[in-house]
Amino acid sequence: MKWPAMRKPEFHHHERILKRRADAMSRARKRTKKSVQSTAPRAVVQEALQVTWLLKGNLKNAQLAYLRVGALLVRVRDEKLYAALGHADIESYAEQRLHLGRASLYRYIQVHDWIAQCHPEWLKPKPKGFIPDLSDAANLIWIEGELAKSGLDPKRKAALEELRKKALDGRLGQGELNAFRRQGQKGKSGLKSFLSKLRLLRRRGSELDDMPSEVLTALDSAIELLKNDHALTLAGIGNLGQFGTEKRGFLLA
Repeated sequence: MKWPAMRKPEFHHHERILKRRADAMSRARKRTKKSVQSTAPRAVVQEALQVTWLLKGNLKNAQLAYLRVGALLVRVRDEKLYAALGHADIESYAEQRLHLGRASLYRYIQVHDWIAQCHPEWLKPKPKGFIPDLSDAANLIWIEGELAKSGLDPKRKAALEELRKKALDGRLGQGELNAFRRQGQKGKSGLKSFLSKLRLLRRRGSELDDMPSEVLTALDSAIELLKNDHALTLAGIGNLGQFGTEKRGFLLA
């Protein structure tokens, strides 16, 4: 007796359909990739690679440029080369000769002084590894200044060390750092508010007929000093801690 042939289970049929569809999609993706590659002539690909290579080199030079600028400004400062050109101080030299404002001048110099003390390997003729740009270096100054404080809360210290690691690797975003800094600034009176009050006091003092001129001069000096500190804070290097403290008085002299 001849037994009837058994039907194959229906799910095997569906598996074959799914496999054929998958193979068709794979072939379509390969054709699409090939057509995209073929639309870019070899000359264009070579140009894109060359531009990318130039960009990498220029970005590296930009990272090194602020170090060289800082080193030259420090030389002008330490050797008082500004005096040889008839300038009373480095501020007037930078403003008139370089069109460099006070905040930028101090930023370059103090970042250089900090690097010379904390990361001298970045000042070598051919430094290796990642070098942060100027803004990231300013952020590192603040982070390492906070880490240098005594009695630091363990959680805050761990968070700062993580931020420092990200900054040294070039992975720290400005928004992330700003958010962290705002957490520690709640309830603190700002330098800007004090400076505004001091300016108001100076104006009222100038309205008094019997106000000694020496007092007004002293107030003007204090206002200029605070303006400088406020500018450094806005630049991201207001909290230097022990970094470059011995040079600060000379800068402001």
